[in-house]
Amino acid sequence: MKLENLIEYLSPDKLNELYQIEGLNKNSEAIIIYMQGSLDLGSEIFFFEIEETEELVFFKKGEINYTELFPLEYAVELVESDLDLKNKGKTNLEIAKRLLEYRIKDA
Repeated sequence: MKLENLIEYLSPDKLNELYQIEGLNKNSEAIIIYMQGSLDLGSEIFFFEIEETEELVFFKKGEINYTELFPLEYAVELVESDLDLKNKGKTNLEIAKRLLEYRIKDA
């Protein structure tokens, strides 16, 4: 999954659907969104439990390197309120670009 595709699930109404689709553990303290390799729109998205990654910004599993984007709940919060991106007529691609920009420059 790419970040652009993830955007549709970053709302309180759709979050449970994402948990089901991805088989995410609802009992984890937090689910962290990682991008394979670098923070780039073309990078694949992966989800890891915080207990596995220990909230490292750069995480390696096997031979694959991952870079933390955001905790999943925080990404929902950013899209829903902090960055005021929802219901503004923005496309999923525009929202994905803004999230990446925020992560790279501000977070």
